[in-house]
Amino acid sequence: MFDPSRPLADSARTWAERAQSRLQHRGPDGRQCVTLMDKRCLLGHVRLAIIDIEGGTQPISNEDGTVWVVCNGEIYNYLELREKLIAQGHHFSTRSDTEVLVHLFEEKGTSLVDDLEGMYAFAIVDTRAEQMFLARDRFGEKPLYWAPVHGGNGLAFASELKALLPLEDLDRSLDVAGVAQFLALGYVPAPRTHLNGVRKLRAGEGIVFGPGSERRTLRHFQPEFAHANGHRPFSREEAVDAVRDRFREAVRLRLRSDVPVGAFLSGGIDSTLVASTIRELLPSTSLTTFCASFDDEELNEAPYARQIAERIGSDHHEVRFSSVELLDIFEALIDHYDEPFADASMFPTFAVCRAASHHCKVMLSGDGGDECFGGYREFFSHSRWHPARRLPAVRLGADMLVRGWSTRWRGIGLLNFLRKTDWQLLYPETERASTLACFQGEFQESARVGLQELKDAAAQHARLSYPLSAMEDMASGYLPEQILVKVDRASMFSAVECRTPFLDRGLFEFASRLPLDYHIVNGQGKALLRRCLPDWVPPEVRWRRKQGFTPPLDTWFRTSLRPQIEGAIDDISHQLRHVIVANQVEHIYAQHRAGADQSPMLFRWLVLSRSLTQAGGARG
Repeated sequence: MFDPSRPLADSARTWAERAQSRLQHRGPDGRQCVTLMDKRCLLGHVRLAIIDIEGGTQPISNEDGTVWVVCNGEIYNYLELREKLIAQGHHFSTRSDTEVLVHLFEEKGTSLVDDLEGMYAFAIVDTRAEQMFLARDRFGEKPLYWAPVHGGNGLAFASELKALLPLEDLDRSLDVAGVAQFLALGYVPAPRTHLNGVRKLRAGEGIVFGPGSERRTLRHFQPEFAHANGHRPFSREEAVDAVRDRFREAVRLRLRSDVPVGAFLSGGIDSTLVASTIRELLPSTSLTTFCASFDDEELNEAPYARQIAERIGSDHHEVRFSSVELLDIFEALIDHYDEPFADASMFPTFAVCRAASHHCKVMLSGDGGDECFGGYREFFSHSRWHPARRLPAVRLGADMLVRGWSTRWRGIGLLNFLRKTDWQLLYPETERASTLACFQGEFQESARVGLQELKDAAAQHARLSYPLSAMEDMASGYLPEQILVKVDRASMFSAVECRTPFLDRGLFEFASRLPLDYHIVNGQGKALLRRCLPDWVPPEVRWRRKQGFTPPLDTWFRTSLRPQIEGAIDDISHQLRHVIVANQVEHIYAQHRAGADQSPMLFRWLVLSRSLTQAGGARG
């Protein structure tokens, strides 16, 4: 917490202690607080000890105690940065990766982020300038929430929203625009949350906060894709070699640790490339791998993972699930996410992380491979039809056919694809309109503001033609706001640090400028990554389709979770009746009971209900 205008009251220390307790799962290895600038600033930290276990306690300062830092995450290239800084005359008191931040800040100020390769959220306090600099890594692997305090004169920050809830003057009123975004997407994109009093940094963003309550926002990175426009500086073979080299270096940096490192291994392309690269770099070192295993054989990837584990000689663990086990952690895990967050794959993600925590403190994952290399089916499933779809006559004909075409008949997916423009594929206007209808009249304008923000973001990506526009949109939104949120909260709940080699800056910048037909070949995505796999990888792994996991919510909401969803609808009808059109929610549930699968939207309403309870019953 920082208030440049006055010393913090004793209640600030009380809040910091409560916040540390609420974040103990993220740092069970130690905690510490310091006060600075005549008690106008308080920095607290809970530590998960990964590098310099004995000496890396935070907060950490520079030589004369004028610059301080607290950091969540890892700076992977800290050894290279440290060597340069020592050559420039800086003296280090620890072997910690975090200490490079204070010395690099002395050299470069806020532009230090340009030199960092890592996943991080940090606060640097410059006592000479009486300023605080908050920053978040390029892709948003680590979270950072903040809230104005003392009438806007001060600022409090934390790694999770739950740590800010004990603040005495926190505005807990409902951010209707944020709720509209959640109902449309299943998550609330930064900078909003569902509460007016709490905001979060965007991926690749920083804030400078100083005297006079001045707050300046900096954006140091945004994922951007580019049309090759026929330009081919590399052949496909050269591109494969370059991706291999960059990926190997990304994995090498992310293996830096003073504690055991393992890997998630699903048997898919991304995790197979991660695990096989670790084995290539560490041929004689023990490697532990983990895979989720499900009762439903159609969803079960364990046999593929087992093949890879046997080939690389890893100590492989299969974490088997049943519906009963998932239901046991259902409500507790939803609550842990604080914000409304409706990605049901958080359940197996958490369970695998919990199993891994008994063996490793650091895990490498394949997250980011789909977004950077064209792995989602909507990117490539109808790729050969793109030239035809862009003809108005084809779109008109497809639209006319869809009107009389049964959703049960084959071909409906292609027709729906052909009837849409590039913009409609990127921004589903009809679905957004149905979201707006859920709000009472006096709150529709606020909801419309939230939806317009989504539309503006889509318009920025629409400068590219589809599917490049969708790839950039996913890397800018879905990746940091859903995929990485899911993994961070699930892993840190178990005190496990998850590292993602695919989100290496050099690797992304290379891949995002390659011709689209290097990524998508013969209607299949991730063509480059398939060729990057070692020759020994069997065809059933190299050429298999992407497979995700979604619990059987459809069935659960009719059986095991029926009391929970009915309770959620009742809570929303009472808590939010002045904001939400309750009969819209009840109508969706009635459709579900009648046989239609409305489980995705029902899950969002259930999550929203529990998030409001966690926040103390937020109101509009």
